[in-house]
Amino acid sequence: MSFLRRTLLVLLAALLLLVFFGRPMVWAEATLLMWDVAAGGARTWWQDMTAPPLESAMRWEDGEGDLYLPASQARAAMVLVPGAAVLGRDEPQLQAFARSLARAGFAVLVPELPEVRRLVLSRADGDRVARALRQLNGRFPDLPLGVAAISYAAAPALIAAIEDDLAPKIAFVLAIGGYRDAYSTIRFVTTGAFRPRGDSREFRVEPDAYGRWAILRANASRLDDRRDAHLLEEIAQLRARDRNADISRQVAMLGSQGRAVLALVDNRDPDAVDRLIAALPESVRREIDGLNLAFHDLSKLRGHLILVHGRGDPMVPYSESQDLAVAASRARVSLFLVDDIGHVQFHEVSLANAWTMWKAIVALLEERR
Repeated sequence: MSFLRRTLLVLLAALLLLVFFGRPMVWAEATLLMWDVAAGGARTWWQDMTAPPLESAMRWEDGEGDLYLPASQARAAMVLVPGAAVLGRDEPQLQAFARSLARAGFAVLVPELPEVRRLVLSRADGDRVARALRQLNGRFPDLPLGVAAISYAAAPALIAAIEDDLAPKIAFVLAIGGYRDAYSTIRFVTTGAFRPRGDSREFRVEPDAYGRWAILRANASRLDDRRDAHLLEEIAQLRARDRNADISRQVAMLGSQGRAVLALVDNRDPDAVDRLIAALPESVRREIDGLNLAFHDLSKLRGHLILVHGRGDPMVPYSESQDLAVAASRARVSLFLVDDIGHVQFHEVSLANAWTMWKAIVALLEERR
């Protein structure tokens, strides 16, 4: 934290020199908020200078969530979509992020998405997020309405944001480490291959082992063959703990559905990915396609699309955010490619990336009324 404090002091000194230009109050807030988010809930100056948010449960006919309200008047309303985590909306870092945003004047609703607690995202989550947005908009009809999501949760967030009744109301979308093309993302996670926008060359990096087995576990639950689903869960758990674990017994017992999923996850050939996806059981392919933003019309977005992505992200290549920026052809787009934050590792703020992170936070804060 001492390094973060030094970074903060440097940025604050720069802001003092600019006090008569631009929007110094927003700039100072962005600096303090950046430090607070990086702290992950630990005590910061931002917390010392702002009142703690008011927290309560919010329920509606077909859903529920946690509402974080600023102690003073709210200036914008945001649905914050939880990612795949066992604790779901109760995940401590997600809660800390919601509190940080509420201290900045956002009314933040974190909806319950039951399947994320099983480390699975579903097309149905897009509908759940849309209902949460409608509820929040109904409670705060005069505030700018937005949605924020991290990593793979960006897919249901964007699907919700382009619903016919919601698209005209969405003032901003914040997508951090998200993707557009599910097939390209699977190709990257399994083979390390990706192609940055505007570059004809294909790049290769070492795939992240966790991502590979996370995909296996997520898709195991979608199989009709429950025996295969259980075996794939075993394989994922074994390989997540030890990448060289012996899984020969489980593999030998797999049926055709389990073998098709394992073949995709175990593949190292980028050119084979589309063929292996086509060979998946229909129940698995249907869910993948349902969350594939390449099959959705993102030109429906009219608000401000704020994209933040780590250049060295080992789970989703930054080229996916580049593609999102192009696909949202009628939105106002701000794309921030950040060095040295891995896959949404916000605690890794440094002098090398603080400027870009700060600009992204300024872009978000300027969406408030």
